[in-house]
Amino acid sequence: MPRVSFKIVSAFSAVLSYALAKRSESAFLSSFCKVYVLCFFLWATYRFILYPNLFSPLRHLPTVDGKSWWSRQSVRLLSETRGVPQSEWIEQARGGLIRYRTVVNLERILVTAPEALAEVLTTKSYQFKKPQSIVTGLKRIAGDGILLAEGDRHKLQRKTLLPAFAYRHIRDLNGLMWEISTHSVASLTEAVATASKANEKPYIVDINEWAIRNQDGKYKNLEKIYKSVFSQSRQDMILFFLRVWILPGWILPYVPLKRNLELVQAGEALRDICRELIRQKKSDLESEVADKTDKDILTVALSYGGFTEDELVEQLLTFLAAGHETTATSLGWSIYALAKNPEMQTSLREEIRAHLRSPSASSPHSAEELASIIDNNMPYLRAVCLEVLRYFAPVPITFREAAVDTSISGIAIPAGTQIAICPRGINRAVSLWGDDANVFNPDRYLSQPKQEYTDPLDEEGNGEGLKKHAGARSNYATLTFLHGPRSCIGQSFARFELAILLATLVGRFEFALADEALRDETKLKLRRGATNRPIGGIHVKVKLVEGW
Repeated sequence: MPRVSFKIVSAFSAVLSYALAKRSESAFLSSFCKVYVLCFFLWATYRFILYPNLFSPLRHLPTVDGKSWWSRQSVRLLSETRGVPQSEWIEQARGGLIRYRTVVNLERILVTAPEALAEVLTTKSYQFKKPQSIVTGLKRIAGDGILLAEGDRHKLQRKTLLPAFAYRHIRDLNGLMWEISTHSVASLTEAVATASKANEKPYIVDINEWAIRNQDGKYKNLEKIYKSVFSQSRQDMILFFLRVWILPGWILPYVPLKRNLELVQAGEALRDICRELIRQKKSDLESEVADKTDKDILTVALSYGGFTEDELVEQLLTFLAAGHETTATSLGWSIYALAKNPEMQTSLREEIRAHLRSPSASSPHSAEELASIIDNNMPYLRAVCLEVLRYFAPVPITFREAAVDTSISGIAIPAGTQIAICPRGINRAVSLWGDDANVFNPDRYLSQPKQEYTDPLDEEGNGEGLKKHAGARSNYATLTFLHGPRSCIGQSFARFELAILLATLVGRFEFALADEALRDETKLKLRRGATNRPIGGIHVKVKLVEGW
């Protein structure tokens, strides 16, 4: 017996109420309320009780909550950090799939084994789409670009944009990344010096808050907008309920809630900024200002000629939102991890100073030289960045929905089934990483045998993009950037960006936790947004280290 959407029930109630009102000459609103309540009760009974317990073809899969339709495990999904319950269930897994149920008894399938992940992410990737409720929520701020595109539309967009993210072109951008990082270092140096003169020692900063700042002052309102849209409020939960259960996506922007109006205004402001950037780039390309051989996102997209201006706006919005939030989150966790482990911080600083010139040097490294040094001469910097991205996966959990009737590991999966993929859990799975999986340990990337493996899709730009030491027991043991045709197209950019930002900061400053109690990670309360960022930020003491 198939599942029935609540939105279909709402539409059915409206049609039936209209027919009844017309026939009996009663008030439509009164008829609708009565019919709606009855239909809702019947639908809820079927959807939340009968279907998952009696009719679901997946009810025989291994589960975390036994046969009960409600359990403490379900409540954990609302009360604990996103991805934490699923991480524990992955360790308890027997086989590739686990069935669990939400607090309202909706079933989810958690993918736990590399072989099953390979099917969902690579061999059958286009049979699993992003759930419509997530798409509706994301596209307002993250744009309707490559992140949310499906099927042939996604294939075309990825093929078109891929040259902008080719590894050789990312290397060419290292000089620009270094220049931007030096602005950040100069800003923080000035703040530390000012505090020192005022005898305000030590200087304390929220590294998460600082990481999202636009240090050079250009498009300063971006910082304010993203800070607003990525914050959390109670009205966000109301909007989530409305878009999942009741309203079609096109009505959502008109819901008269304060938070909804804020998101609508933020989306319009971001699109105006993107449109301004696109028109400026187009003007530059038509003149002699821009290098026609540039391979940045806008140049590649404009050269393709297949995108309208509105479509380009959506693509740029996607890259701004995705790159802004995830990189800032990763940088904050990097400083947190090094502040907790001063010996690691010291070792990293020694390597940085041994190979890189100071950000204030009169003759900075060229882009090619900088890329070569980071790739070939700084194994510890690379190891720290890889471990940060593994241990503190910026996006702890993501979801897919079966677009068609399909299968995973030989088990039939009906269309509409919600699939959970948990980077946080897979990245820390003892079965995949060994006994120290839940320990932050960059040395795992240095002490492993020389044997290496690559994602087979690397040459097409669909895989990891960089070789990884075989410390893990599967190529799917790290899901930070996912894998396959839907893997993060900007992963090489993100890795270099994090490495350069971290190198300039740790080379110049020493960081220590302002509150030693937060050395215990369990005392950090994380927000329940798309990324795992601590509520209230991460406050660290910053000390200028002379000699660089």
